[in-house]
Amino acid sequence: MKVTYLKKYISILFPYFLTVFLSVSIALLLRLFVVDFYSIPSDSMEPVIEPGDFILVEKLSFGARMYKNFDFLENDTEPETWRVNGYAPIHAGDVLVFNFPYSRGWNKISMHTSRFYVKRCIGLPGDTLSIRNGYYEINGQRGRGNLEDQETLAGFRGEFSPGIFHTIPFDPAIGWNIVNLGPLYIPAQGDRIKLDSLSCRLYNKMIRYESGKEVRIEDGQIQCGDTLISTYTFRTNWYFMAGDKIWNSQDSRYIGLIPEEFLIGKAVLILTAKDPETGKYRWKRFFTRIQ
Repeated sequence: MKVTYLKKYISILFPYFLTVFLSVSIALLLRLFVVDFYSIPSDSMEPVIEPGDFILVEKLSFGARMYKNFDFLENDTEPETWRVNGYAPIHAGDVLVFNFPYSRGWNKISMHTSRFYVKRCIGLPGDTLSIRNGYYEINGQRGRGNLEDQETLAGFRGEFSPGIFHTIPFDPAIGWNIVNLGPLYIPAQGDRIKLDSLSCRLYNKMIRYESGKEVRIEDGQIQCGDTLISTYTFRTNWYFMAGDKIWNSQDSRYIGLIPEEFLIGKAVLILTAKDPETGKYRWKRFFTRIQ
C-alpha cells in the first residue's frame, strides 16, 4: 500500500519537478549564451544610460564568452576564456559591457571577474585614435562619441578637477591629457609593431598581459623577460572604450585599451529605470533602445 501511495505522489509531483528543472536550465542557458542583465550605478554614460537603469545585454552577435575552467577562483590566476562564434563583428559606436581590467593593482592588466563597466566603443583594432582639442579623431576623422560633450570640452577654459586632466600613459615626457592625446595605434591580433622608448611606454602593460613577462628598457634596449626584443606581435584584439559623459568617466583615457577577451556583450535595451535618490520609476525610459 505504501509503495502504491509513493508511486502516486511521484507521478503527481514529477511534472512539477520537471517543469522547474527545465525552466532553470533554459534560464541558465539564456544567461550563458544569449543575454545578461546589469544595473547601472554611475552616470558615466549619460544621457544614453542613467544611474538606476536596468539594462539588457545581448551576447549572440559577437559570441558569448565562456571560461575554460574555474581554477582562477582558487589559484588567483588569470581566467582562461574562449568565445562562441558570433554572427556580427563589434562596430564602432556599440555600447559594450566588459570586465574592469585591474584586479591586482594598477601596474598589471588582469580581469576583475566581479566588476563590470559599460562604455561606448570609440576605437577598433587597427584604428589610430587621437584627441585633438577635446574631439575624438579616428584615422583623422571626427564623429564618434558624445559630440556635444566634446564640443563643450573644446571650448572649456577653466581649471580641471584633480585626477581628470592627465591620461595614459601618465608620463610627463609624453604629456597626454583629455584635450590632446595621441596618436595612439590600437593593436589588432597579429599586428607587429616596432618597439622603441615611446611604444614601450604605451604598450608596456599590454605586452606584459599577453606575454606574462616583465617589459623594461635597460641601456637603451628593450627586454621582455630575459629576452632582448625589437618588435612585438600582438596576440589579441584591443579596443578603446569611452563614456558618453567625458567629464566623468573612468574609461580608456585612464585605464587603457581593453582586450577582446574582457568583452561580455552589447547593451541593447533599458528594461526598467528607477531614480536612485527618490526610488521612483522613470516610466518613459522603460524599454528604451540603447544607441
